[in-house]
Amino acid sequence: MLEKIIPGYDYRVKKNRLNSDRAVRDKLSRELKKSYNTLEEVSDLAYKDGRRDVVEHIKDILNIIDLFRNEIENASYGLSPLFKQDKVSDEALDRMVEFDKELLSELEVITKVADLIYDHVLKGETSDIILQIRKVKRSVDNLRNIFSDRADFLINLSLEEKGFPKKQKYGGGRGA
Repeated sequence: MLEKIIPGYDYRVKKNRLNSDRAVRDKLSRELKKSYNTLEEVSDLAYKDGRRDVVEHIKDILNIIDLFRNEIENASYGLSPLFKQDKVSDEALDRMVEFDKELLSELEVITKVADLIYDHVLKGETSDIILQIRKVKRSVDNLRNIFSDRADFLINLSLEEKGFPKKQKYGGGRGA
């Protein structure tokens, strides 16, 4: 499934792991930027319609998306044993794939809701727009949690390699 969304995606082969990780991060950043642009257009339209309440809510989510994109682009890269070792447990590889599936699934929610908000604003259907904006915020928060859990997982693989015990269990991201 992920191979169809991200060409070359494959954690099973060592030489592809780093590229797969980078491709997932690039996909997240690109798609978040698209949603950012869509919501920015909604904000402009809301401003023209005198909907300052909507503009303020969107401004908050735009800041959150922008900060998260910076986190993604500046996150440590390639330091985990997952990227260095030839042999990595199937459990670790499967968990990475699961994290990536969760990330892309939540990303899809953000993209769809941002597009839906835009379509509703164009049609003049703005009665539930703040609710929809909150839905985007919740999904971005979920995405950040999953990304953070994924980063913790990679760090803990490194700690385990050095003989330290695991720091935590890796939740499913959604508020875990």
